[in-house]
Amino acid sequence: MSYLENEIADDDVLIKDLDKGEFGSKLLFIGLAQTGKTSIIQVVFENKAPETTSKIPATVGVRRKLVDFSDISLNVYDVGGQITYLEEAFVDLRESIFTRIKILFFVVDSSKYGDFETAKMYFRRAIRNLNEYSPEGKMVVLAHKMDLIPTEEREKTISFISKIFELEDYSEVEIFETSIYEETLVDAIEKALGI
Repeated sequence: MSYLENEIADDDVLIKDLDKGEFGSKLLFIGLAQTGKTSIIQVVFENKAPETTSKIPATVGVRRKLVDFSDISLNVYDVGGQITYLEEAFVDLRESIFTRIKILFFVVDSSKYGDFETAKMYFRRAIRNLNEYSPEGKMVVLAHKMDLIPTEEREKTISFISKIFELEDYSEVEIFETSIYEETLVDAIEKALGI
């Protein structure tokens, strides 16, 4: 039995904003476990203070919610980063997860160099699924938790992630350095959304 099948309807119905009478654009946050996906969502879209996110339990399966951000309705999907959930998202539920995406945010913990190769594998799978199910969708890499990287090392870290992920082969993919403790996060989300 799928861990996610009770979380997502078979037809992937987007949540409708009843006040505006429209469906929100779909944003997908995906990446390995403990990269900060849920913290990003809570800080940016739910106005939580960064320090309140340190005790967030791991996301089980997938969570989705309708949020209003800068007067835009958004369906925000948060896929649990444990390998079991990622595999289900990429295999069993890939059409449901990857259909109708406006922006896919692939989140990488910049301080965990040992996870970069595994993250790269899921990044490539995410690109393939995005191209197949949401060819008009956009992908953004968030090199997250940059507050853990010394300021003088940040540019080198971004270059290293870009090299590992072979971003030169994906000219349409943007990469941003982010932290829930800095304005870089909101700036990256706004730039990706074009606001």
